[in-house]
Amino acid sequence: MLIDTRAIGFPLTKGILRHVKSRLETALGPFARNVLRVTVRLEDVNADRGGVDKRCSAVVALRRRGVLVAEATHEDMYVAVDDVATRLRRSLKRAVQRRVALQRKDPQRPGTLVTA
Repeated sequence: MLIDTRAIGFPLTKGILRHVKSRLETALGPFARNVLRVTVRLEDVNADRGGVDKRCSAVVALRRRGVLVAEATHEDMYVAVDDVATRLRRSLKRAVQRRVALQRKDPQRPGTLVTA
């Protein structure tokens, strides 16, 4: 799984980069064969003005399932990354289950569970 991380408005430290990679690999690991690429953008929205201003957004390119997008904003960048990882895992799980359910309903496929 290829994870591309970009920081906008602040320098990307090794600690943040390690956290992003660790959290996303843990969250998306069970679905790794469905994930082609993950692009993560970390932004400091308000810069020096303070407030809830750390945004993490991620785009996941999936094999035969399109694209998933998740975004979170929080005071702490690490918490924003955790929220995005949780949201992506939930969305990816739904996408995979939906695909399996559609495949099982196809009457042309042998071994389907269609009841008349």
